[in-house]
Amino acid sequence: MRDSDFFRIALDVMGGDHGLHVTLPGAAMSLRAIPELYLLLVGDSAQIEPQLARLGIQGEALARTKIVHASSVVTMDEKATCIIKEKRDSSIRIAAECVKRGDACGMVSMGHSGAAMVASMKVIGTLQGVDRPCLAAIFPSLRGTPTVLLDVGANVKCKPEHIAQFAIMGSIYAEEVLGVPNPKVGVLSVGEEDAKGSDTTKQAAEYLRTAGINFGGNAEGRDIWECDFDVVACDGFVGNVVLKSSEALAEGILLGLKDSLKSTLLGRLGGLLVRPSMRKFYKKLDYAEYGGAPLLGVKGISIIGHGRGDSRAVSGAIRAAVRGACNNINCRIQERMKRVAEGDSAAQ
Repeated sequence: MRDSDFFRIALDVMGGDHGLHVTLPGAAMSLRAIPELYLLLVGDSAQIEPQLARLGIQGEALARTKIVHASSVVTMDEKATCIIKEKRDSSIRIAAECVKRGDACGMVSMGHSGAAMVASMKVIGTLQGVDRPCLAAIFPSLRGTPTVLLDVGANVKCKPEHIAQFAIMGSIYAEEVLGVPNPKVGVLSVGEEDAKGSDTTKQAAEYLRTAGINFGGNAEGRDIWECDFDVVACDGFVGNVVLKSSEALAEGILLGLKDSLKSTLLGRLGGLLVRPSMRKFYKKLDYAEYGGAPLLGVKGISIIGHGRGDSRAVSGAIRAAVRGACNNINCRIQERMKRVAEGDSAAQ
């Protein structure tokens, strides 16, 4: 294959709670599953190189990798902004620089989420027409089709127009990457009636009524799971609280079911019968199925994974980066933002 036929993704190998012990197996899984994938493995070359053959990354798969040395790692207790000056040689920063130079079309990091966002916005840069890039979470709803919630942590304080932009970018992502036709979009509020909500959510809704998307009005918290909306927009403070509480609730439900089934002999026998259904249910709630969270609105693809994710989560995040690149998500966002801006100018 020609170089132009590959999707080149820079993987922060050192990031996450478990570092290369999960990122490299995830890389190996992705190379086997995606023939068009080329990975830049960013991290300590002395630690990465001996692991490749052990993981089966050799021959044709090895030819689709390149080690890019990075001499430091951003730890979870460091400031997100350390990549600007103190840790310019960190794996997160160098992965972002690979995208900026055009060596890769996207980056994936399971490491310090704040540092990954700073690297994406400050090093890679923001798309024209986007005021605030936002972090999107893909919720595996109980009806089987995903719901996009954004922002989930990149912007704590937001103006109405920022939330409106989040909604537009989420609509494009749902349609182009997740394959949802004409996605229904809502603004997260305390009630479905138009009169309910804060001044910020009401004004955001007003912006979206003329934005050329399938806007359905206010969405309530239950709509994220019941899938009455395909895309739900909110500020990063609220979105992050929803995301973290939902993850904890899902894990609690699964652990509670397992404990209940193991508590009695009858329960253990019943557990054997329902195991296939339990696995199917777990798959619906498993964040690893959808990979990491895309940071929408930056010039390259940026996927920020869960710090404690396993190799499946890493592979899912890489897969999400390839889908974003394959569907030219950034071109679609920039085109839509331009049309919205032109509409606002005409209205004025």
